[in-house]
Amino acid sequence: MRTHLRPLARVPLVETVTQHLRALILDGGFQAGDRLPSEAGLMRQLQVSRPVLREAVNRLAAIGLLSVRHGSGTYVAGREWLSSCTKLAGSSLVIGPKELLQFIEFRRVIESYAAPRAAKLITPEQEAELARLYERAVHLVPCSYEEGVEADLRFHTMLIEIGGNPLMRNIMELLHEFSLASMMRTQPGAMLSAAGSPEFTSASVEIHAAILSAIHSHSPEAAEQAIHAHMDLVVERLQQSEREWPAEKPAPPPPRGKRKSS
Repeated sequence: MRTHLRPLARVPLVETVTQHLRALILDGGFQAGDRLPSEAGLMRQLQVSRPVLREAVNRLAAIGLLSVRHGSGTYVAGREWLSSCTKLAGSSLVIGPKELLQFIEFRRVIESYAAPRAAKLITPEQEAELARLYERAVHLVPCSYEEGVEADLRFHTMLIEIGGNPLMRNIMELLHEFSLASMMRTQPGAMLSAAGSPEFTSASVEIHAAILSAIHSHSPEAAEQAIHAHMDLVVERLQQSEREWPAEKPAPPPPRGKRKSS
């Protein structure tokens, strides 16, 4: 009998650090109101670079688990807020394809509003940074899979940052984290095979190029159209992944009240 082996999941380092810190907070390693060790101390304990640590802290701050107080340090959220975030963070464990599609549609609303604003407001310096992120996101320059994922997230969140709405940016990061975490748990092989396929790679390059071109040419209409095309591609990839790599379901529990005969 032939055994079907799925590709092993490659989790970005930032995602690993974020999940580790989040687990420490939610499992009681840090209490509400506790001050985290210094940045240098965390870097040494986790053996990660400063940019990776800061991105992980920023993600947890975006969903309210941490509070960064400049000049004072980083603190765990208060007890009531921490309780709410515990429920929210835990929900990523039970997100299925239907919920992911809903997240993508919500993301479509956010980005189709943000991209036209970015086309109007972007500065030359921001244009250069967006172009650099695009090259890494679609692997036009040498970079790892993890670095490409991070660059793609940064590319899309930057569109929102340019519009000057921090709340929308935080929501965007939260949605991306939940979606990515759920897909890596339920369909890691699907993510890797779809992202590495020539068809998807070519389409992704073209669509991101269209977004970049619309922003650089200061065309709000073209930017909005490119975002919708991008979201259509993401939905298509998710649906294809669900068909080819169905998530494994746990065995149903035995009927209650019945004992196995000896």
